[in-house]
Amino acid sequence: MAGTTDSTTDSTAAVVATGAVRPGDAVTCLGSTLVLKIIGRESIAAPQYGVYSHRFGAHWLVGGASNSGGAVLRRYFDEGEIQRLSATLDPDLPTGLDYYPLPAPGERFPINDSALQPRLSPRPADDRRFFQGLLEGIARIEAAGYRRLHMLGALLPRSVLTIGGGATNAGWTEIRKRCLGIPVTPARQQAAAYGSAIIARLGGIPT
Repeated sequence: MAGTTDSTTDSTAAVVATGAVRPGDAVTCLGSTLVLKIIGRESIAAPQYGVYSHRFGAHWLVGGASNSGGAVLRRYFDEGEIQRLSATLDPDLPTGLDYYPLPAPGERFPINDSALQPRLSPRPADDRRFFQGLLEGIARIEAAGYRRLHMLGALLPRSVLTIGGGATNAGWTEIRKRCLGIPVTPARQQAAAYGSAIIARLGGIPT
């Protein structure tokens, strides 16, 4: 089936490292791009929406990857500015900015549209508000991604474990909790090597 593979990739091993093992367990990677994965009982392949599946022990790992993510933030702010602005986030006071943050035209998931334009205006003079608006926009894409997966037959996530550079951003975690409406926590382990060691010790992906 197109979009389906039985191989154990680094990303699959990273999911194992988080401790996600049951259908309905979800993992979001907040790296340069935004990657969503959820464990399900059935394979789902929907290339028209950028959705694919990997075999995951007795189950399937269903997911998609948006072009949004940390790469957008770094177009406007360096690491020091990101750290400084993250300390000023106010998740209890949404900005009201309706952004769809993309680093360039084109999106893969949850919308598959090579011509989709970034929506990053108006830009307020206050960098703190602009930064929070970007994070809110990425969080809305994450929520839309899990809704898209559910529309295609995946389970709704019970909670979301987070890996990647944005996982430890406490303010962004609170913003994402509000968008998703479920618990969101950073994974205690996320290294693919750690997951690979678990797979090797157990003789396969835990189920």
